Amino acid sequence: MNQENVYPTLGEDSCVSHYNLKEEARRGYDLPEKIYIKDQTLREGEQAAMSGFSLEDKIEIARMLDDVGVHYIQAGYPGLSESENNMIRKIASLGLKATVGGICLVYLPEWRQQIDSALDTGMQWISVVYGLSPVRLRNMMKVPLEEAVDRILKATEYATSKGLFVQFNATDTTRTPLETLVNLYRKAVSAGAAMVGVSDTAGAMGPTGMRYLVRQLRQAISVPVSVHSHNDLGLAMANTIAAVEAGASLVDVTVNGLGERAGNASLDEVAAVLTYVYGYDLGIHINKLMLLSQKVAELSGLPIPSAKPLVGESAFTHTLGAHQWGVRQAWYVYEPVRAEAVGNQRLLPIGRLTHHLIVRDKLMEQGFTSLDDDSVRRITEKVRVLAERESRFVTEKELVEIALRETE
Repeated sequence: MNQENVYPTLGEDSCVSHYNLKEEARRGYDLPEKIYIKDQTLREGEQAAMSGFSLEDKIEIARMLDDVGVHYIQAGYPGLSESENNMIRKIASLGLKATVGGICLVYLPEWRQQIDSALDTGMQWISVVYGLSPVRLRNMMKVPLEEAVDRILKATEYATSKGLFVQFNATDTTRTPLETLVNLYRKAVSAGAAMVGVSDTAGAMGPTGMRYLVRQLRQAISVPVSVHSHNDLGLAMANTIAAVEAGASLVDVTVNGLGERAGNASLDEVAAVLTYVYGYDLGIHINKLMLLSQKVAELSGLPIPSAKPLVGESAFTHTLGAHQWGVRQAWYVYEPVRAEAVGNQRLLPIGRLTHHLIVRDKLMEQGFTSLDDDSVRRITEKVRVLAERESRFVTEKELVEIALRETE
């Protein structure tokens, strides 16, 4: 039988499906040559329910983000308050490799002061945002489209004239007519915008629609396109990747997916998928993501879900005996990414589904080197009974106690 190469994508840290790299599978993609990561934990992440960071917390997180290797850090809202300006100023003065920027809500009357504050705090770039969807204009802004466009162009021209790198985002992009977006984005670019963004602000988009929208904008606009996804329908990650497949070259993320409502695309997941599935060298130190996630969870008071991919406590936990046996032979039998690659650890707990060969090996590690097969099977059955009766895993201490009673 003529078989395909068994391990076409097996590397030191990953063993993902070879179908990912099939030319036929990638037909129609317009993958960018390079992708930049913009982390928004200090701004959007702080908006997560019950979450809040002190100045010291934000400085610590910013340093860790920089150490991980993110390219851009969105620090906050310049001009919001003196304390916000002071926080941004502190972070901008840390000497980070990452470029520090913020977001200006130019639909507010004090839009000019926001831009001035961005300059005063030492920011190097800003996202100029204004929602242009019929939903936003009719129900929130309560202004005609022409008035909104006039404000956007004035703000973009003003910020550009001050030397700021300007990214323009028509928030709620995914519920805005394409003709409106194309016309406005072209005008924004003429006014000085160096990048435009697709913001799925209400989490209302699906991957097929996202791929289509980004493709249309890239064909019509002469500057790079970014993507900002919300997870209201559980599609933030899928939409982010779909945007990349259509050519988006800057992606917004937060640590642990923290953000308004259901959150945003998660830094660790986006970085791992772009690295291992799409083959990008992002310059991200993926092995440091676990510590970053744990620190943000600690500071935010929002724990990491146990089953969260990559950095969750049970992300690399194998409970079925066959699975435990498999990963003991080779980690990639049941894992697409090696646990240690993201700073996590593999767990093989003993429970109702544990195979007797795993029990044998664990007992041998504890010094029980002369147990025959029948003894191991009896011990295993007692382990299973205990685990089922108490609906939990059995500790290694309890395993040793069971083995000692069995061998008395």
